[in-house]
Order: sequence, then structure tokens, then C-alpha cells
Amino acid sequence: MQKKTALYKMIWREITSSKARFFSILFLILLGVGFFSGLQATGPNMLKTANDYFDRQNLYDLHIQSNYGLDEEEYTLLKEEEAIQVVEGHYSSDVLFGEDRLVIKLIGYDDTNQLNQFRVDAGRLPEKVNEIALDYNDIMTSQYAIGDVVTIYSGKQDANLSDTVLESTYTVVGFVTSPRYITNDSRGQTTLGRGQLDAFGVVQADVFTLDVYTDIFVTFKASENLSMYSDTYIEQMNDYKDAYEPALEKVGGSRLDQITLDAREEIDDGQTEIEEAKQELVDAEKELAEAKEELETGEAEIRSAEAELEDAFLELDREEQNYRDGVETFEEEMKKAEERLANENKTLEESEQQVKDGLREIEAGLNQLNEPYADLVTQETALLDQRDDIRQLNQQLSELFQTPIDLLTDEMRQAWIDETSEVTFNDTSLSTLLQGYFNGTVTQEKVSTFIASADAGLTAGISELRTNINEVNAKRNELEAEQQALKGSLDDINAGKAALEDARKQLNNQRTETEQELADGRRQLDRGWSEYDQGVRELEEAKEALAEGQADYEEGVKTFNKEKQDAEREIKEAEQELTEALAELDTLAAPTYYLSVRHDNGQLVEFENNAERMSDLATIFPVVFFLIAALVTLTTVTRMIEEQRVEMGTLKALGYTDRDIQKKYYWYALSATLVGAILGLVLGYTLLPKVIFNAYQILYNLPPLALDFYWSFTLISLAVALFSSIVTAWYVLRKDLKTTPAILMRPKAPKNGKRILIERITPVWRRMNFMQKVTARNLFRYKQRMLMTVIGISGCAALIITGFGLKSAVEGIVDLQFGRVMNYEAVVALDSEATETEKQAYRAIIDKMDTIEASLMVYQETLDANKAGVAPQDVTLFVPETPGVLDQFVQLKSRTTDEAFNLEENGAIITEKLATLFEVEKGDDFTLSTADDEVLTVTVGGIIENYAGHYLYLSPDVYEAALNKTPEYNAELLKYPYSEAFEAKLSEELSVSDYVITTSYNESMLNLFKDSMESLNIVVVVLIVAAAGLAFIVLYNLTNINVSERIRELSTIKVLGFYDKEVTMYIYRENIILTIMGIVVGGLFGRLLHIFILDTASMDNMMFNPSLSWTSYVYAAILTMIFSTMVMVMMHQKLKHVDMIEALKSNE
Repeated sequence: MQKKTALYKMIWREITSSKARFFSILFLILLGVGFFSGLQATGPNMLKTANDYFDRQNLYDLHIQSNYGLDEEEYTLLKEEEAIQVVEGHYSSDVLFGEDRLVIKLIGYDDTNQLNQFRVDAGRLPEKVNEIALDYNDIMTSQYAIGDVVTIYSGKQDANLSDTVLESTYTVVGFVTSPRYITNDSRGQTTLGRGQLDAFGVVQADVFTLDVYTDIFVTFKASENLSMYSDTYIEQMNDYKDAYEPALEKVGGSRLDQITLDAREEIDDGQTEIEEAKQELVDAEKELAEAKEELETGEAEIRSAEAELEDAFLELDREEQNYRDGVETFEEEMKKAEERLANENKTLEESEQQVKDGLREIEAGLNQLNEPYADLVTQETALLDQRDDIRQLNQQLSELFQTPIDLLTDEMRQAWIDETSEVTFNDTSLSTLLQGYFNGTVTQEKVSTFIASADAGLTAGISELRTNINEVNAKRNELEAEQQALKGSLDDINAGKAALEDARKQLNNQRTETEQELADGRRQLDRGWSEYDQGVRELEEAKEALAEGQADYEEGVKTFNKEKQDAEREIKEAEQELTEALAELDTLAAPTYYLSVRHDNGQLVEFENNAERMSDLATIFPVVFFLIAALVTLTTVTRMIEEQRVEMGTLKALGYTDRDIQKKYYWYALSATLVGAILGLVLGYTLLPKVIFNAYQILYNLPPLALDFYWSFTLISLAVALFSSIVTAWYVLRKDLKTTPAILMRPKAPKNGKRILIERITPVWRRMNFMQKVTARNLFRYKQRMLMTVIGISGCAALIITGFGLKSAVEGIVDLQFGRVMNYEAVVALDSEATETEKQAYRAIIDKMDTIEASLMVYQETLDANKAGVAPQDVTLFVPETPGVLDQFVQLKSRTTDEAFNLEENGAIITEKLATLFEVEKGDDFTLSTADDEVLTVTVGGIIENYAGHYLYLSPDVYEAALNKTPEYNAELLKYPYSEAFEAKLSEELSVSDYVITTSYNESMLNLFKDSMESLNIVVVVLIVAAAGLAFIVLYNLTNINVSERIRELSTIKVLGFYDKEVTMYIYRENIILTIMGIVVGGLFGRLLHIFILDTASMDNMMFNPSLSWTSYVYAAILTMIFSTMVMVMMHQKLKHVDMIEALKSNE
């Protein structure tokens, strides 16, 4: 038991003491397993995501269309089939949308629909007939918002929109996604515009006025639990397709009979209508004769009414004159009475005003006297009081004078002075005199004289005031007497005004009575005039009616005479049409049915191809990746066991069994492998597929990726990981454990030295210094280590080269396509049914724009290319009006030979990717089909460079010979220096042209392609980062093994006096040479790997640039050298701290 415990401690100590090696193995396994499982799971996860999405939205299994539409017969036939789970009839129509005249497919929606259910991305589905939900793609979301009101148009001059739908104006209520259209930019073909749908719109099914379904969709019971990408599903659906086509054609025969019967009924109805039209001509002649008789009767009645009205007018005129005379007399009498009263009233008012003015003047005079009178009385009172005070003071002074001055105290004196301080007369103060009296400077007589003078002055003032008061009273009495006299006059005036008011009331009463009499007369007169006017109006109306009747009669005669000829001609034409219709019934063909399953939908197949390409990419890239990781892991485990021979011998000598010794290395390798594998599986299954699928979301409109667990990839990953670690450990241990402990405890004898090749080249060997010779010997001495290092580095360099090669190939597409291949800036789609005037107006717009350097009229159409084993491809056909100048707009050169082609000479030119897909070479016949199912076969005259999309260029002669019709030029290529401002101006000018349907700018397409390429760029970046990470770990691991193996050798040279840098360079020189050798080998391998992966990962409608840029080699070399340098910096730190004594004793 103690042995077991010690063994487990030893295992744990081995892990903790060699963390660098342990984590190197862990990260190698993590990267290898994670990259392998992640890339391998991405393709299946993509297919599962799409399949789950189609199942949730209940996508159809079978789609049926017919050139006659589909009615209840076809629907009933399918409904009664036991194998069918759901069958639904749908309505749809291609229309022009909005002011930009985008071409969209209008799809009918019903709440009861089970199939092809829409996913609502914003807003809601339509609930009313005037509502629409739009396609959730860039075209629609960038131009329209919920709440916008939009208009649709028929798009065909010979068709009315009302024949298809009830409404032409709709309100946008939402944005939706359909499982029928999973790409962001392709919506299929159409016969409108440029032949390509821009989007779809969803409306209520009740909007459509069609008598038949345009589509029938079917799901089968057998498909319920099948993946659409399984071979079983594909075979089953193709069998159903082959089985139901004959049955539908049989129904088509019966429909033909019904159509013929209906047509005969329509012909009979037409014949009836012709007979009715002839009868209508006879009835019209009769109606005109009756109308003429009615007009003559009306003229006689009008003449009689005119005479009666004339008499009535004369009588009313006499009465009107009498009334006016009476009114005039009344108004004159009233006027005189009013004037008399007014004069009298004026006189009274003037007298009243004079009296009032006098009263106001008297009142003002009295007011003026009252204030002086009051002042005089006040002054009189004041003087009387002062005189009384003086006289009383004089009496008191008499008593004072009788008292000797000496007997007066200072207080008494001061009291007298204070009491008399305010008594002054003629500017002399009594207190001053008393002060002098008390001082002896003023005599008693002088004081007495002052008192007597003051009393006399006050008495004189009082007398004068009383005289003034009497005068004021006299004036007041006089004014009051005048006031009373004026008040008496005012009473007389008021009495006169009262009498005048009574007279006015009598006049008003008389006026009222007279006016009432006049009003009664006016009403009677107005009633008479009203009756007269009514009669006049009725007469005028009768005249107008008679005139209208006369005009209608004349117009009717004129119209009848004109339409009689037209009607007779139309009757004759209708009879001719009926005759032709009877003849056409014999040649009427049965309906043609078009059945398609999911795998006939190019978008679904293209997504499957992309997922399979991802799986193909996962077959080679991660396999190489994983093999390198496994190889380095194998080397690491092998070196670890070989380093511990002495320890194994010791354990054996101590009595540990071979199984116990194996456990140590098994557990070490197993723990690193399992932890790395589990982490790799978790990251691989969750992170990597999401990153890659999110990149593809730029191209596809699908829900988030559905993650799944795959036992097959898991077991393969674990098997390879365990093989590279556990099996390697078992193999190495199996050999060593057969050796006795004594031998194991002794170090292996070094290999015998041999002369290397470069030694035999004496001139070179002699010129090499010591360190160079040591490096050369060491390289060839450890051949296995050299080989493993070169393989590991070359593999990583090849992966990095491939990653950068893919990146340059992806990024180069846009510049090559729009910078070299396409030399025009815009394509203007034109209405081939426009009038000559509309065409001339458009031409005037183009001609006046000097910025446009050149233009070329072309016929443009989208064709279908089909071949077994190849997904159906959309091919854009261009037929230039002047084929000799096409090379000014499109580069017509071979990429491989640089041969230039001329459309006039070569006739038919296709693009390189199209030729590769369908294995077509110059001189071969190539067959395509048009939107009308016409077959177009041409002989390929040249294959040109092209990177995005498929194109077929035909001369007008070749097109006419192939389809037996001349091209109707429906587009124009415009060439000009790119300018955002000019394109905005061009769009504004062209928006008013009825000849223009829409304008496509290469700049917009360029941005769209850039977005598409960005998805692939993300995948490429993942590859580059993973390859770079692997390169770093591989270099670190191999260098670490090299250092560990030669630690005694390095310690020896360190003891001999080598500096740290020299010791590092002792190893680094070898690493530099091995790294360079690995980069060179990796360049060759990377080229092969790049070609293979490009061929595997390319899309059907896109060609990557196969040339590998020299920058890819440079980037790979630089990264590898950087990682090598980083590893040596880390190793340098390790070598600086090597315990030389312990290292030299390691074998003891």
C-alpha cells in the first residue's frame, strides 16, 4: 500500500515538476481536437440548422405550377392522395413595387396556411387587404419602414393590375423571412424588368382576384422524420415527383376538355352578344325618333309660358312703382318731423349747456372765495388770541415792575425770559427786552412802550381783516343769487325737453304704424315677384332642358351615326374573332405542369453545397493540423520516457512491477490528453461553428446555429489523441521495460560518430569555425529530432501559408471583378414596351450628361444552366447591340493564356467558373434554358476571366440563330468616372423617365460582394490564428525537448566558460537552420495545400483567385521566425538558471 501511495505521489510530482511539458501536450491536444471537431461539426450543424428551420416553418416537399394555373381538379387529386400530409393552393404574382419600380413577388397569405410559414422579424403579418409585410432583406429594410405607404404596378402595358389584385396601395406593417428564400440577395427569376426578382411581399390572400391558384404546395407523410439533406429524402421526393407528374397531366387532359367546353360556351355567349348588339342599333334609332317628338312638344309649352310671364311682369311693375312712391312720401314727412324735433332739441341742449356752464363758473367762483374766507377768519382768530395774550402779559408785567429787581431770583428771571421768548413785534423780541431790563440796560418805559405798540399793531390788523371778510361775504352772496337764478332756468329747459320727448314718441308711433303698413305691402309685392322669378326659373330650366335635350338628341344622332359604323365594324370583327376562336379550339394544347422538390431550389442546394464545402475543408485542413499536433505530442512523450530510463531502472530495482511503472507514464499522458481533449471538444463544438456560421449569416437569412454533439468526431479525436500519447508511451515502455534494471540505470552509450557529408567537402569544412562545425555535426547527429522539427515547422508554415493564401484569394475577388473585369459603372434596366417618345426622352437625359464617357445598349436576361451532379446555376445573358465595343465595358480575356476575344468573331463567350462547373471547353456546345423554358444551345467561342457570378455573352446574330428571334434591348451599360454625387444626380434624372425600370450601380454590388467576402474572411482569420497558435506550441515543444535532451551537454560547455548568450546560440543556431528548412519545405507543401483547399472551398457562383501571392510566403516565414525567436528568448531564461552540477550528475 505504501508503494502505491509513493507511486501516486511520484505521478503527481512528475506533473507539477514539468508543467511546461505537461501543458505543451495539453495545448497541442486541445488545439488539434478543438480545431478538428469544430470544423468537422460546422457543416453538419449548418445542415441541421437549416433542416430544423424548414421543419419549423413547414417548408413544402413538392411545388407545382402550370401555365394554365391550378384549379380545384388538381387540388382535389392531390388532396385525396393518402401519401400526402398537407396540400395547399396559394396565389402569387410578380409586380413592380414603389417609386424605384423594384420587381417583387406578391404572395398571398391566409391565417389557415400551414406550409411555407413566414418568420416575422419586425412588426406583424398583414391583417387587412390594404396591408403588406415586406421581405427582410437589405433592399427593403434600407428603403422602407413600418408605416410607409407603397404602391404596386402591373409592369405590363397590356395588363391591368385589377385583373390580379384588388388593391394597388398598401401600408407596410412588418418585415418577414420565408423559408423558400434563405439567401439575402437572390429571389429567383421573373419575366419583368431585368428578369431577376428583388424581393417578395406578403398580402392577404383575399387581395387576389385570380380564378385559379398560381402554386400548389405539398408535404408528404414520409418526409416527416427525414432530413431533407439525406439520400433517402432526396430519392423519396424524386419518386413522388415522377409519380405525380403523369397523374397531373391526366387531369390536365380533362381540364383541356373543360376549357374547350367553357370556350364554346363563351363563343355562344359572344354570338348572343353580337345579336343583341344588332338589336341595340334598331332600338337606338327608335329612341331617337321618340326623343325628337318630345322636343317639339316641349317647345310649344315654353312659348305659352313666356306669354303668361310677360303679363305678370307688367302687373308687378305697376305695383312696384306705387310702393316706391308711398315709401318716398313717408320718408320725406318723417324726415321733416325729425329735422324739426332735432332743431328744437338742439336749441334746448345749447341753452342747457349755457346754464350748466354758468353754474360751473359760479361754483368755481364760490370755491375760489371759500378758501380765502376761511384763511381770513383763521387769521382774525389768531390775531385776537395774540392781542389777548399781550394784554394779559401787560397786566402781569405791571405787577413785575412793582417788584424790585433785586428781589427777583435767577429762576424767576429765567422763567420770565422763557415765557416771553416767542413774543416778538417789529423784529424785536420781548424776552430780549426783559433780559436787558433784568440786566439794567433797558428801562421799564421801553418795555411798556413795546407792549403798547404790539397791542396797537394787533388791533389795526384785526380791523383790516374784518374789512376783507366783509368784502368776501358780499361777493359770495352775489354769486349765490346768480346761482339760484340759473337753476330756475335749468328747470324750464328740462320741462321743454320733456315736452320734446313726448312729441318724439308720438312721431315714432306714427312711424311704426306706417312702416308696418309698408312692410305688409312689400311682402305682398315680394311674394308676387318670387312667384314671377319661380316662373322665370322654371321657364329657363325648361329651356335648358329643352336645349340639353336638343343637344343630346343631336349628339345622339351624331354618336349613333358614328358608332353605328363602329358597331357594325366591331360586330364584323367579333364575328371574325368567333370564327378564329372556333378554329383555335382544335389546336388548343393541354396544360403543362412544372413540379419541383426542395432540391430543385437553387438556394437550398447552394447552402447545402456550402456546408459540404465546409466539411470538405474540415477533411484536409484540420486533419493536417491534428496530425502535426499528434506527431509533436508523440515526440514529446517519447522523449520524456527516454529521459527517465534511470528512474525506471531504479523503480524496477525497488520492486515496482512493470504495470506500476507504466501507470506513471500512462497517467501523465492520459491526464494531459483527456483534459486537452475535453477542453478542445467543448470549445470546438461550441465556439468554432458559431464563429464560422455567423460569417455565413451575411449570405444567408437563417436562425442562430443549432449546436449538436457528434460521437463519430469525438471518438476519432479521442482515438488520435490517445494514440499519440498513450500508445506511444506503451510502445516505448514495452521496449525499455524488457531491459534489466542495471542496464536501465546506466545511461545509453552515445552513438558512434560519423563523418557528415559536408566534412567530405574539404574546402568548405576547413573554412568553417568551431561553432559552425559543432552545429553541422549536431544537426546530422540527431537525425530523428531534425526530421521531427522540420516536419513540425513545415506543417505549421504550410497551414499559415494556406490561411494567408485563402485570405488574399478572398479579398482579391472584389478588386479583380470590379477593377479589372467589369469596366462599366451602372446598368440601366429599360422597359421594352415603352413608347418611342419615352425612349427619346430617356436618350435626351443620357446625352446631356457629359460625365458619361460611353454607353452600350444590351439585351439582358437570366438563364438557367442545369446538369446532373451540379446545382442549378443562374447565368446572366448579355447580347450587346454593338458587339465590337463590348471589350470597352467588359474585359474579354482568358486568365490562363491572356488571350483576348472579340464577340463579333467568337460569337459566344462564357466565364471561366461556369465552364469549369459544367466541364465545357472552347468549341463545345453549351445548352441553357430561358425563363419561358426555351432551349438555348450555343457553341463556346471563348472562356474569359470572371470571379463573381456566371455570364454568357452572345452576338446578336448568334442569339437570333439560336432562338429564332431578334433581341429586344432592355438595358444599357454606362461608363463614367465613379462619383457618389454624380450617381445621385443620375438617379434623380432617371427617376422621372418612364422608359427606366431600375438602375443598378456596380459600387452597390461591390459593397455587397465585400460583405459576402467578409464572411469568408472570418473563417480564414480563424484558420490563420489557429495555425499560428499551433506553430508557437510546436516550436516551443520541440525546442524544449531539444534543450532537455542535451542539458548535460549544455551544462558542460557552460562549465567550460561559455557565456549565457553563447550557450543559447549553441542551440539557437541549430533551431534557425531547422526553422529555415521547415519554412522552405512548408512553402512547397503550403502551395499544394492551398490549391486543394481552394478547389474544395470555392462556391459555385464564385471563383477564387488561384494564384498564391508571395506575401503569403513572407508572412508565414516572418511569423514562424518570430515564434522561433520568442521560444528562444524563453529558453534563454531557462538556460541562464540551469543548475550545472545537478545537470552533470543527472546520469549518476
